[in-house]
Amino acid sequence: MFRFIDRIRGTKEREQDLARIKLEIERLKALKTNAEHKRTMKKLHEELKNLKFADDYLLVVIENNKDYDRLNSSKAFSINGKKYKRLLATTGGAKSSTVIYVSKDIHSLLEKRLNNGRDPNKELVPAKLEAYKALACSTSTPVSHPERVLVVHDCITEFGADIIQIDDTETEYPRIESRKNEPIQMNMSDGFGLISPALSERWATELGHAYIPSGFCIRNSFCKGMVFTFDYHEFADRVAGNDMVDDAWGNPVDIREVDLIITTSMLKLWSSYNSIDDYLLCCGYYGYTFSVTKVTPEELEDERHLNYQFIQSLQLDDNEIGELIRPTVDSIKDVLGEDYRKALLFLKGIHIHENDYSNSPDDYIKGLMVDPRLIDDPFVRNKIHTLIRKRMNEAKIGVLRVKGNFSIISGDPYTLCQSIFGLPLTGLLSSGEFYSRYWNEHHVDRVACFRAPMTCHNNIKVLRFQNTDEMQHWYRYMNTVTILNSWDTTTHSLNGADMDSDQVLTTDNHTILGAIQELDAIVCVQKTSAQKIPDEKDLIQANKDSFGDLIGFTTNKITSMFDVLANYEEHSAEYQEMMYRIQCGQHYQQNAIDQAKGIECKKMPKHWYDIRAAVTDESALKMVAHKKPYFFIYNDPEQKKEYTTYVEKTSQKCLQLFGMTVDELYSKKELSPDQEQFLAQYEQRMPVSTAPSVMNRLCHQVEDEFNKLKLKQSESPFDHTILMSTKKYSQARYKEIQRLYQMHNEELRSYMTNLRKSKVKKEERSARWQLFVSRFKEQALEICNNEEDLCNMIVDMCYRNAEKSKQFVWDVSGDQIIRNLLLSNEHIIHYPVRDRDGDIEYAGKTFKMTQMHVKEQRP
Repeated sequence: MFRFIDRIRGTKEREQDLARIKLEIERLKALKTNAEHKRTMKKLHEELKNLKFADDYLLVVIENNKDYDRLNSSKAFSINGKKYKRLLATTGGAKSSTVIYVSKDIHSLLEKRLNNGRDPNKELVPAKLEAYKALACSTSTPVSHPERVLVVHDCITEFGADIIQIDDTETEYPRIESRKNEPIQMNMSDGFGLISPALSERWATELGHAYIPSGFCIRNSFCKGMVFTFDYHEFADRVAGNDMVDDAWGNPVDIREVDLIITTSMLKLWSSYNSIDDYLLCCGYYGYTFSVTKVTPEELEDERHLNYQFIQSLQLDDNEIGELIRPTVDSIKDVLGEDYRKALLFLKGIHIHENDYSNSPDDYIKGLMVDPRLIDDPFVRNKIHTLIRKRMNEAKIGVLRVKGNFSIISGDPYTLCQSIFGLPLTGLLSSGEFYSRYWNEHHVDRVACFRAPMTCHNNIKVLRFQNTDEMQHWYRYMNTVTILNSWDTTTHSLNGADMDSDQVLTTDNHTILGAIQELDAIVCVQKTSAQKIPDEKDLIQANKDSFGDLIGFTTNKITSMFDVLANYEEHSAEYQEMMYRIQCGQHYQQNAIDQAKGIECKKMPKHWYDIRAAVTDESALKMVAHKKPYFFIYNDPEQKKEYTTYVEKTSQKCLQLFGMTVDELYSKKELSPDQEQFLAQYEQRMPVSTAPSVMNRLCHQVEDEFNKLKLKQSESPFDHTILMSTKKYSQARYKEIQRLYQMHNEELRSYMTNLRKSKVKKEERSARWQLFVSRFKEQALEICNNEEDLCNMIVDMCYRNAEKSKQFVWDVSGDQIIRNLLLSNEHIIHYPVRDRDGDIEYAGKTFKMTQMHVKEQRP
């Protein structure tokens, strides 16, 4: 989208201009400060801001539909004298009620580019057309054009499977039906195609990678999905014995000339074009190119974190919970001392290597790798302690370390090739079989598999791996993906997964594997909106229908239902009713996910989660999931405040009435009628659910582990001069920097107050903070353009006074601090690596320190 705007405005060189200005700013930073340099620095920062500010592109958050209708009236609206008109809402943007508007004078030109010469008379679901156009707003990097592109029909496989079908298309409430050996038609190539090894290597080189990736997530006009590296030319020789295939339009194509194969599920509006040549000509005319949004990694990680959705349906006793939390708890306890080596392992992970230095921002962690003395810096210690407290709270909500990794899923490319060449469909993997180079190399043949968002236990899948010579040969380029077979309901189990870059977490954790019940997949029947030739009113209505994040809302209600479930015996009628509601949650969640694509979406019945909407029958009231579970207080500061206030006030009242605490009252063997009533009301009015669900019990165990721990404060004095160079600075400019620092602190207080009052999402908070920081860094450089002098001034100013914040120092001069540290440490960095004979024990493993010489890096 920004590339389109630049072409229309004739500013094609924006990226080059940005790079040129940044380079000139860096050059000035090394020069002596004088009046001319200060003026030049200010002018360059202004030019940089103007280039970065794209006033043709506006995001508007819609608070109500009347506002939205007013914005879309024929008069349009203006900001700073510029008129704007609605362009589209992305699928993700619609969830936060955010719509993209563009300058009215370039709107029609952008619309033409977005439609890319498609047949305008084709009937489409309006919401789907909006989502397909919005693909132009994906962050992507252009790559060179393939020699020839082949579009093929998707590969459909048919088999029988035991499933649980959920359908509410004809009824008020979802109807659940268990079906045995149900005929299933599955699009096994949904969202993925193939790329030749030669083109894969070429694209990787263009993107700066020195390996052949397993695959790329690509974009083009109306095109989205993964292409996996697979030698289909060899398949033509050795298996098919034929080079000619038919494309989706029925045209014969010599596959020898093809280096990219995309499926019709990837090219969403393929039928709106007469041929691949027609499509590519339109792409060239309107300025589209093949672009990459994601590249599979060269290696997979060895350790990742669970979340509460993956845990909440597991049936774990207290001992098993203890086993599950142990690695996380131990890793946090290990870093409580003053050992900088363990601090690095905690901060960077146990697979730390030299790339963690070069790819890190210029912050205190990078500094700690250069100079161990930074462990005594009060700022650094405070940062580490803050992170430790954060990790403790995360552990309480199920963010737990496990051996495993996230990987992108693929269908069996061998089956897709059989389909392309018109051969009988067999694939290399049979029903229930999977392939993973990573797990095969680790000699693991069975793992637990999760995909978020998750609702019920039916969404957990156990994968059993195969590793034949034939698989190793044909999948030889697919080293960091998980390959699914073409003959079972795994994608259904994974909450309707497809292969357009969906990822799964796989782990061989024995506690988790022991708690999994392998249940039938849930298949949700969805009803799609009617197709039509969409006009602007249809697209605006599609936006309205998509506003609001029903996904998060539905997911949270299901989590509350697991808490209610924990109050009942497994075979009771109440237990069965709650299981019905939880399973229906998957249906409501899938509809919420696909709502922006035109799926008709009924909302979860209100009386399942709202006490005011429930019937007055006592047993029905008890099943209403109207409270968040206890462990959520560590995920929601407001909820924690409400809970803490309630408990404190009730405890005081209990002491006044009965002369004992609430806990002591609970421990009494015999209670008076008044005491029984007090405890009943205490539980009834509790703002969170304290039911014995697996996540609440896990939370309490983690609390018990950390309650007695204290973070040690360093008693060693810190010599702040190690952060500085020996160069003297101007006292006059020092006073100017002091005034800037005072202004910074005043604005920071105001900034933080406003931030607490406003409901701002995490991503927006981060963006606002970066703008806040960059503004003061620019102002500091306009006072003193020489980075070495500037660094010495603010280190002296802030570190000589224990009360002054050190964040300002690292925000403004973090890069210069790193340069100073490197210079005084001969450009050598230190980091721990795994070693059986190492002398560092951390998280049950041993490590030793290694070092590396690095060059000074300037932008």
